[in-house]
Amino acid sequence: MERIFVCIASYRDKQLPKTVASLLENAEHPELIDIGILNQVDFEQDQACMLAAPEDYPQVEERCIDHTLSRGCCWARAYVYEHLFKDQKFVLQLDSHCRLLKNWDTEVKAMRKGLEDSKAILSHYAMPFGDDEVLKDEYFISFECPRFDEAYKLPRIHPHSSWERPEQPKQIAFVGGGFIFGLGKAFREVPYDPFLYFNGEEQTYAARLWTHGYNIYAPQKSIARHYYADNPDLKRVRHREDNKRSDNLTALSIARHKHLLGIENSDNDAVIRFLNRYGLGKERSLKDYEKFSGVCFKEQTIEEFAKKGQVNEEYASAVA
Repeated sequence: MERIFVCIASYRDKQLPKTVASLLENAEHPELIDIGILNQVDFEQDQACMLAAPEDYPQVEERCIDHTLSRGCCWARAYVYEHLFKDQKFVLQLDSHCRLLKNWDTEVKAMRKGLEDSKAILSHYAMPFGDDEVLKDEYFISFECPRFDEAYKLPRIHPHSSWERPEQPKQIAFVGGGFIFGLGKAFREVPYDPFLYFNGEEQTYAARLWTHGYNIYAPQKSIARHYYADNPDLKRVRHREDNKRSDNLTALSIARHKHLLGIENSDNDAVIRFLNRYGLGKERSLKDYEKFSGVCFKEQTIEEFAKKGQVNEEYASAVA
């Protein structure tokens, strides 16, 4: 049976219980859904951020830790894969503040299967929902890369939206960390890097997936909705606003991104440790990825097609 493991890293998020309920209530085959959660909470203040009756969810494994022990989102996701993932056939990496559409599990499998690509990864920034919980009209979302961030020298990724939906998933160059779907073995072959922090997570993971031979696609249908609003009653405490170590973690992480993507080399052991495990792949080169994506990290240049949410499809076919 083709089980789906859902990886959730939650940080003091009141939306988590509804996200879990939505995953199971809206799955066509909830019996095939397993959910692993690292829940980073203040045990005195964050009761609403934890599952009230975990015994009601036998296929959910929720591990709760004190939020002061957290080292950020990438670290938390890496923890889930290392300790809770049991090599299910598929993985869905999802943010803790999402709602799923009816039969989401069947639909996401079907979209991937229709590609006939054994190394297909589906990812995008999911459509929004608001405080009214209404899941609004469908439109297509991929990625565009308009510019480099002046402070961090990393490419900025923005959603690229269109009312024209393709008939099947569209090949893209980036991932959105809040929604990634693929074969479980992909997350073993390209493990999440616990030494990264926040900024640059998606750019680096996309480059690592692609150089390991994986092809990234934006799904033609958004089977999830993401909470982007800022209701004071539901406002999430973010790790970078809540942790005294965040500045140091950010500095080390940015230096690691720059080294891995060829922007600026480092000889700092704290920056480059374990890159034999969390580095680029050998199926394709970083130079090939730059030509495919239209983003040159070292030269800090972006091709016009990348700014418009497109990729160099001819080049992708040539190096596939």
